[in-house]
Amino acid sequence: MVDEFDDDTAQPQRTTLTYSELDVRARALADDLVAAGLQGRRALLLHPAGAEFAVAMLACLYAGVAAIPAPPPSSSGRGVERLAGIVADADVDHVITVEALAATVRAWSAAAGLDEVRLLFERGAAGSGAPSGAPDASRFPRDPSRTAFLQYTSGSTSEPKGVVVSHRALVHNIDQIGRVLGLGTDTVVASWLPHFHDMGLVGQLLSPLHRGGTAVLMSPTSFLKRPHRWMAVVSAVRATVTVGPNFAFDLVTRRTTDAQLAALDLSCLRSVLNGSEPIHAATLSRFAGRFAPAGLAPEAIVPCYGMAETTLMISAAPRGTGRVVRTVDAAALAEHRLAEPAGDSPTRRLVSSGRPVDLDVRVVDPQTGRQMPDGGVGEIWVAGGSLADGYHGRAEVTAATFGARPADAPGAGPFLRTGDLGVLSGGELFVTGRIKEMLILNGRNLYPQDLERTVREAHSLTAGGMTAVFSVPHPGGAERAVAVQEVRPADLRTVTAAELLVAVSHQVLLEHDVQLADVVLVPSGSVARTSSGKVRRGDMRTSFLDGGLRVLASASGVGHASRTATADPAGTR
Repeated sequence: MVDEFDDDTAQPQRTTLTYSELDVRARALADDLVAAGLQGRRALLLHPAGAEFAVAMLACLYAGVAAIPAPPPSSSGRGVERLAGIVADADVDHVITVEALAATVRAWSAAAGLDEVRLLFERGAAGSGAPSGAPDASRFPRDPSRTAFLQYTSGSTSEPKGVVVSHRALVHNIDQIGRVLGLGTDTVVASWLPHFHDMGLVGQLLSPLHRGGTAVLMSPTSFLKRPHRWMAVVSAVRATVTVGPNFAFDLVTRRTTDAQLAALDLSCLRSVLNGSEPIHAATLSRFAGRFAPAGLAPEAIVPCYGMAETTLMISAAPRGTGRVVRTVDAAALAEHRLAEPAGDSPTRRLVSSGRPVDLDVRVVDPQTGRQMPDGGVGEIWVAGGSLADGYHGRAEVTAATFGARPADAPGAGPFLRTGDLGVLSGGELFVTGRIKEMLILNGRNLYPQDLERTVREAHSLTAGGMTAVFSVPHPGGAERAVAVQEVRPADLRTVTAAELLVAVSHQVLLEHDVQLADVVLVPSGSVARTSSGKVRRGDMRTSFLDGGLRVLASASGVGHASRTATADPAGTR
């Protein structure tokens, strides 16, 4: 059922659990949770990627304990503030973890002033054989309305929001995932996604379990260190399904060598899901072309769309149908409508996120609340059985986000306001951007991801790094755009920073008619991202304005406490 892969090879460690072994261990731990008085309460799950997390997660589902998966604190202190915020928001006083992390977790709780947090461990998990003691199944509740888990979305560390997912919503969503992807007992899902993220938890672990398949768990660190391991593991275990965000497709395409490619056999893959962030047509084309010699079928690529507030999946391309890409007029899209390209006008390629499976998805004018006609751009609203119960302890935000009603159909819903912009055309759902991240420059609506793509494609040395584009106040009251681009400091020994800055500015001006207020080059790893790889543009904007960026080079000195007019090629991160 569960295979774990180490960080140094693409070979399994043989930490494999059958369904019987998983059930025995999970029920035994569930019995301990009930005995500890946690039934109906919440517990923080701090585990590395692996079988122990699967046991703890299922134990909570059995016992009626609301699980809160979260990344364990690192020895370097990363994540301490975020974890403390989650504990405070969820009012948690129990942590389920593994013995190997006990010292780290205790140090974290003490440093965060959480001395009353109690640590719980699985009985016998480190030894051989099944845990001792007979679990009492009669003590486990069977109530679909109970909270299955709280999914803390990536956001402010001081004000984290916990999405409350019920057992009913969980079953509804994993059922539609199973139907659209054709999951069954022969399904093997393999991915490196974090188990504390909705795609990793629901898509990678719980969905294959629901259909009697196999889940192969790989450490996110393993992928980030050597991206080719993702496809190496898929090939080794004959995975039929894998999933990742758009940036991961870019990374594995660029970082897989010809020799590594020659060792792969990806003919086993039926569904390669791309979701969690804006999907780029060029990324999918490059990925498909790169791995075609390894047997990857182009129709296996499945664009999809979802979020924690809908448990996970909202829409996806049905298995085997391939991706739908439309080239549209960029100026018309800025005016919130789809139109065929006119002459030599700028265009944009949109990738469909598929079709809704068993949810009511509508596109609504965010200002008037009225539904948009087919082909009209507006906010994506969702209703149906997969919707979460809201945000933990945040009644007002829950009502505003989960209680929307269309002005021209007040009896429908209630709907979730996703905050995403999109368009329905011929039944296909195209996600075009985020409402709050929309740039309004000189009266024009621009999507930051469009500008970010242009920045990355402006030069070969910017292609490999992450990009953040956001707007900042400019003298006179107008907003101006700023681009922050990661580069490897060592690369600036061969190409001058001035060349990169000019290339970026020129390309953005050429393609979008936008004069950037600043272009900032920062070391690799400097652009803030969520656990799923989404760019945290708000955080980057704040760092820019506060002078908190580590600048290698920039086009302007405005807005920073310290800058260098030329690159610092010796700088490292």
